[in-house]
Amino acid sequence: MKLRIAMAVASLAALALATTACGSEQDGQGKHDKATSKPVTMDEEQATKRAEEIIHQAVDGMSPKPTLKRIGPEPVGPCVARDDHGSDDRLQLSLSYQLTGVPGSAAKKLVRQARDAWVKQGYTFQDSDEDWSKPFPSVDMRTEPDDFWMDAVTGVVDRARGEGLASVGVTSPCFTPR
Repeated sequence: MKLRIAMAVASLAALALATTACGSEQDGQGKHDKATSKPVTMDEEQATKRAEEIIHQAVDGMSPKPTLKRIGPEPVGPCVARDDHGSDDRLQLSLSYQLTGVPGSAAKKLVRQARDAWVKQGYTFQDSDEDWSKPFPSVDMRTEPDDFWMDAVTGVVDRARGEGLASVGVTSPCFTPR
């Protein structure tokens, strides 16, 4: 049952990020590097590698140290937003990890630690409605200029006892399949 809850939380978070991530693309051609004004391009392998890097930036310094249970990478599907309304064969992927092997009461602490690690990297918030008084907070952020979207979320296991599960996930920007 706990696994099913965590999978649902991770899937919902990835879907929400995927829907908004492509919407930030400029001119339907992908993000542009601010320094060079060149399109930032990648393939699936590069997107997966960068997603792993972003996740490890969040989890490598966590205490208590969670065990990482990988989910994905999973294709999100075709990009949903394109400015010129033309056909779009670009794709996105989502990579998530359940943070296991720690007490369920540590879920909130792990989400906060992920947030703090990403802030240190200079990533920006997408959802500024942080309320750490809630028993099950979440954080939504993104990278610049490569436009990966990430989240750290908690899922409810036992609301009465404040027990939860935590996961971190990253959704890539749109890329052209090779």
